Amino acid sequence: MTQRQIGAIAVFSGYLLLAIAVYRWQLFTHFTWTVLLFKAFVPLAFVVFCWSVTRLLKWPFWTALLLPVLMETAAYFYIRHTIEVNERAERQEVGVLGKWINYRDVIQFNRNFASYSPDLGYVLRPGSEGVHSSLEYSNEFKINSFGVRDDEPSLNNPKLVFLGDSFTMGWGVDENQTYADLTGRKLGVKTLNAGISSYATFREMLLFSKIKRDSCQLVVLQYCDNDLEENQARNEPANQGQLLTPETFANTAIFNQINETYYPMRFTYFFVREKDLLKRIWTSPISAFGEIGGGLSAWFGGRKLNVVTPQKIKTAEETAKHTEYFFKSLAKIRRFYQGNIVVLHLDGRYTRPELIRAFEAEAQKTGDGHLYFLHTDELLKAPDYYPVDGHINASGHAKIANALAALVQEKALLTR
Repeated sequence: MTQRQIGAIAVFSGYLLLAIAVYRWQLFTHFTWTVLLFKAFVPLAFVVFCWSVTRLLKWPFWTALLLPVLMETAAYFYIRHTIEVNERAERQEVGVLGKWINYRDVIQFNRNFASYSPDLGYVLRPGSEGVHSSLEYSNEFKINSFGVRDDEPSLNNPKLVFLGDSFTMGWGVDENQTYADLTGRKLGVKTLNAGISSYATFREMLLFSKIKRDSCQLVVLQYCDNDLEENQARNEPANQGQLLTPETFANTAIFNQINETYYPMRFTYFFVREKDLLKRIWTSPISAFGEIGGGLSAWFGGRKLNVVTPQKIKTAEETAKHTEYFFKSLAKIRRFYQGNIVVLHLDGRYTRPELIRAFEAEAQKTGDGHLYFLHTDELLKAPDYYPVDGHINASGHAKIANALAALVQEKALLTR
């Protein structure tokens, strides 16, 4: 066998290792030890592939180690460029980085913060604390004895309670930057931030039922587009969907360990996998290299990608379904709380007006005079969102807090 034939076999072997890491990554998500194996396997696959290529080209051995470092460095700085140019853009276009949400640490399944709950699926572990971070933020989280992201005194006689998901909890901002905390300080009243990541209105209702409400005069209830699945499942009598078992929770928490920390070649791996480069360099090489060239051109030119992704606008049918199941969940809140509620809608990257207008119209039909609505779509602009992550940043929280405080004062929703 000639040296060139041996080199070709080596290239094929390195390519096969990369293909396993990219297309069979699910094999590594079942146990903690397989997650650790995956984090070692990915850089090993890149090194072996680069070594096989450099061997075939008769380059020095050290280039096999240098190439992965250069690729990972380039991937990192491309990500930083994409974030920076979109932070100041009137319309954000992050391209394939929009899929990073599948690679970020999910706090409700992070072993440091979350634990299983039979009725709520998961809760934030009382007394836990640590750092939650991703490409665009790094924030300390401290969870009180009730299991929400607020201090201990907030549990005693809060006048204003915030219910919602990760937006309310403050994903991506410090605790004192959340609109819950800011609103309370502006109004000079005690608040409780009871937002928990990925809770929909139904579980927010269950959580609220466990809170001491004797002093509660106002609830701020935040809705997100992804609430529909849970609200629909949990409001149908014969449907017990969305209920996690201890096993599914544990399995998801193990999978999340892949994303909890950085591992070598993580950024390069993301682009190779999400761009499907291992297949496309054979099936559509012109398209694949054209997209790579377009990304590099935008990077070197200091601009964002020259693409325009159309905004998602809900149909009347979709809006009606969101409205139906939101109000079914709201009706369950009304069984034990008849006070004032301010409803607001937040969604990743951009919040459109369709849903909040539909909710407002439905409220007029029901005759609930204690429902008020905040139109966040009129407040928030592109720079108020994290371009890649999609949550609102500190400026977005500040705008909402200002508008909430003004609404509460205008409508006299709180008494001293």
